[in-house]
Amino acid sequence: MASLQQITEGGRDSWRVRFYLNKRRCAVGLGTFDEVAALGAKEHIEHLVEQFERDRLPSVKTTRWLDKLPAGIHDRLSKLGLVDARRRCELPRTVLAFMRAYIESRTDWKKSCNHKQSVDHLERYLGRDIPLVALTQGDADRFHRWMMSDDGGSPKLSPNTAGQHIKRCRQMMRAAAKDRLVEDNPFEGIKIDLRSDKTKNVFVDSAAAMAILDACPDQEWRTLFALARFGGLRCPSEVLGVRWSDIQWDRGRFKVRSPKTEKAGKSERIVPLFPELRSELNALFDLVAPGVSSPADGFVIARYRDTETNLRTTLGKIIDRAGLTRWPKPFMALRASRRTELERSGGFANHVLNDWFGHTGAIAETHYLQTTEDDFSAAVVPSVVPSLGAPEPSRAIKTQKNPGKTGVLMAAGGVQMGTEYTPEDSNL
Repeated sequence: MASLQQITEGGRDSWRVRFYLNKRRCAVGLGTFDEVAALGAKEHIEHLVEQFERDRLPSVKTTRWLDKLPAGIHDRLSKLGLVDARRRCELPRTVLAFMRAYIESRTDWKKSCNHKQSVDHLERYLGRDIPLVALTQGDADRFHRWMMSDDGGSPKLSPNTAGQHIKRCRQMMRAAAKDRLVEDNPFEGIKIDLRSDKTKNVFVDSAAAMAILDACPDQEWRTLFALARFGGLRCPSEVLGVRWSDIQWDRGRFKVRSPKTEKAGKSERIVPLFPELRSELNALFDLVAPGVSSPADGFVIARYRDTETNLRTTLGKIIDRAGLTRWPKPFMALRASRRTELERSGGFANHVLNDWFGHTGAIAETHYLQTTEDDFSAAVVPSVVPSLGAPEPSRAIKTQKNPGKTGVLMAAGGVQMGTEYTPEDSNL
């Protein structure tokens, strides 16, 4: 129990709170507090000592008292270990305000838009900002279900996307727990589904890739597309980071900087100058003339350096111009198509492809590798699978009945270009 002591110094009365902490006698002067304020301070300090001994956070009432406490008295309590330093006390004490302040403090993040979107969804669900200590695990669980529901105002997200938002909220509330603003993280223990959604995977075959190349407006765009489709680079982060000085023409390879894997200690990797890619780089090199008309260490792709919005928009228009149907995740599909293409060729070991693409075999199987139409075609060839027998002649695809009409056949998991077909083949 604490005790309140009145002392007189220089003809002025003041108050002091005396108490024991870890079996040690301590005292905190209250300066010019009057008797009523001193009695309130005594109760709050008693509560702080009790919570300290139980290793628990102070109540909301005491926390608000601490927020208004003069800096000198707060520093004395901080030195005794009863409260955190003033910097932590100045942190927002409401959920939405804390999360937004946390996002602003993460200057090491290159992209914070996804975290901001998570906070926006949480704000729509809560309807208003609430104290950190008022958010419960039940609220977090209901928020998770709401994002996937058909309720009014719900974003109606897939389980995978909703799980990503819960994961980001968990990260931000984990910071609040480390600052001892909450005892428990309400987002811990929420079961989320982060399985890869392969329904959006599309295989962009070589014929489709060549059609898109021909539809590109200039050589820089042809090179950008080739880096993503034939080099297998992540776009925009890796594609926009390639410099002319990174290319070793004589050795047939180039260096790729990868911000995504930098934290894992793999900030760079070496990728071959595949023939399809080398021809496009050569053509752009002749136009740009690095070391003569432009810096020798300049970026290969000089435009679109600040945002990926224009890249996605322009690529969509190029796909339209090529006579193809747009697909989800356009740049990821290009990278995944190249990995699938090289994997099924059988010409390279798995660990070699992992080094070139900058991911593990498990990631490749989960997110990149796809089953293509060529796989089905190979499965029914008698020389490959003798036990299956020859295909029925009556069911063979008629490719020459209307030689003047060429269509685009959209198959599950792929984009097939240049396949001639007739209406009676539509049931195949």
